Amino acid sequence: MLFTPIIKRKKGSGKNLLQPPFPDGSTVIGVFTGISVEIYGAEDIKKVNENGFYGKGSKSRGAPKLLTKGIVDDTESLSLELEESAFLAYFHGILCIQDIQSKKLQYNEFFEAAKNVNPNFLECLGCYLYLKSKGWIIKSGIKFGGNFLIYKRGPRYNHASFIIFVQPKSNTKAISIKDLKGLQRIAETSDKDVLLLEVTKPDVLTYNIISDITALKISETIVRRFNSTSFVQSQKITK
Repeated sequence: MLFTPIIKRKKGSGKNLLQPPFPDGSTVIGVFTGISVEIYGAEDIKKVNENGFYGKGSKSRGAPKLLTKGIVDDTESLSLELEESAFLAYFHGILCIQDIQSKKLQYNEFFEAAKNVNPNFLECLGCYLYLKSKGWIIKSGIKFGGNFLIYKRGPRYNHASFIIFVQPKSNTKAISIKDLKGLQRIAETSDKDVLLLEVTKPDVLTYNIISDITALKISETIVRRFNSTSFVQSQKITK
């Protein structure tokens, strides 16, 4: 049986509209606050969020009110997750990350700071790049208890197809059957599938240069309960 991801279109979204996958042009300044990277200024916010759906409004559940309601709020910034910040800054080159003293952070400096926030940042960044290379739009999965949510075209057009859970293989605490069933239940009630990404890294690995991350190995495990009714219906359609 072939696996087909759930791609559920949102009502009212255009079928033929295409969203540019990456921001382009002049470099945007982002400020690392110790938890996230914040982008200020209406034009910079539009540029980053409207071209790939990066970030969320600091006062909103999704895109800033500037984009969803046309309301200009100078106190609302665009908050970037650590992984998408690193991608835009050091792999795509559109973002310049500075600290609160306006000093530019080099890759290794930002990496060390991000590790203080998330000890598994290396594995999460590797998975982010892995999913990005497959063309997925990636957003935070924290509201579903995961690391990421991934979309075929973006949250404006589709519901998320997968909840992503990053599992470092070096982590001695493997995911239990009980936890796995809980994750599966969350996914089912939200009409999503669970994708576990297991990350293997060498025993000795430095983080001084960007290419070090290529030493990671990532394997996929899709968790989905077999639904006999849906399977029978799909078979009738294909015949």
